[in-house]
Amino acid sequence: METFVKVYQSSILFQVEMMKGKLEAYGIDSYIKNEFVNNLAVMPINQAYFLMVSKEEAEEAEQIIEEIEELSESDFSDF
Repeated sequence: METFVKVYQSSILFQVEMMKGKLEAYGIDSYIKNEFVNNLAVMPINQAYFLMVSKEEAEEAEQIIEEIEELSESDFSDF
């Protein structure tokens, strides 16, 4: 059985979906934990979404995410 670990989390599903797409572009498979919880709730709840990858790919995924976040922050450094 493959072990999965959390490499990213956000309370905004779209952000996690975007990061999932970035990892897929690098050939890293992942899934979003809690992706469909609000589909089951009568009232939407405030919760975290977790991007999960296999333990073997976690280090590479974390490096990619870190680079993406650094680039995003530098885009707004002039403001």
